Amino acid sequence: MAETLADIGSRLDQLERELAEMRDMAAIQDVLTRYSRALDWLDDEMLDGVFFDDAEIDYGFFQGTGAAFKPLLMQVERSVGRRWHFTSQLKIDLNGTSAEVESYNLSLGIAALEDNPPSDVMQFFGMYADRLEKRGGQWGIIRRKHLLVAGVSAKEITMTGEFGQLNKLGATGVTHQDYRRLAELVSLPGVPA
Repeated sequence: MAETLADIGSRLDQLERELAEMRDMAAIQDVLTRYSRALDWLDDEMLDGVFFDDAEIDYGFFQGTGAAFKPLLMQVERSVGRRWHFTSQLKIDLNGTSAEVESYNLSLGIAALEDNPPSDVMQFFGMYADRLEKRGGQWGIIRRKHLLVAGVSAKEITMTGEFGQLNKLGATGVTHQDYRRLAELVSLPGVPA
């Protein structure tokens, strides 16, 4: 039996809905990636494309709006010599223009830029409980609660021999020779560009 135009139209509509959902899921993942990159490279402009100014933020040490949190967070990150943030294992419950998202995070902070003598590496393991919204075509965090599982400290090893020749990152920032924006800045509605 031949497929009718109505059948084809119905299948195309379904494919378009699925494609739109996949694009939204990828955009949500990109928001969380931009969060880590903004902190690691000290990119204030990139962080503006992560949190809406009216977001509700709860990190324990801070409870308030996204507008108040962003400069405080960057001040904390600038006080650390080296930093590294990692977000993974996203679970996204997409509902139109909002999404409940849970993800796992690992972050490292090292006070010193150099590893001689070996520095203490602060390690934080936790989860993010987020709500994201799509406003003006852009996804951003409208609510975040950070849930700390553990914080530990370990000694960094001194890299010698062949390992001593590894490329060392050093001080990060948007002027670092290896920094790459990798995408246009995202401007969230209601956040000054």
